[in-house]
Amino acid sequence: MIEMNNIPTRLALEVVRDGGGRWDTRAIDLELGRRDARIETGILADLRRLADLNLIQADDSEPKGTGPRWSLTDLGAAWLMGHLSDTE
Repeated sequence: MIEMNNIPTRLALEVVRDGGGRWDTRAIDLELGRRDARIETGILADLRRLADLNLIQADDSEPKGTGPRWSLTDLGAAWLMGHLSDTE
């Protein structure tokens, strides 16, 4: 079983968006913590779930950090625009 955190989708997408494709998995993890997300396990499973939904995409090209860098897809941006006031 893959352990996942209970990070609100909106918050996760906002952090990925704010990273502008420059932040790796660890940088996103740290930023989520700064924004008061409850993180109990690594966030890679959470990011991969969002990628499976085509809301974000991984960039494994150089330079690599701790995990791939992540960026918002057009679908992810549209999701954020449609859920600006949602708390999910």
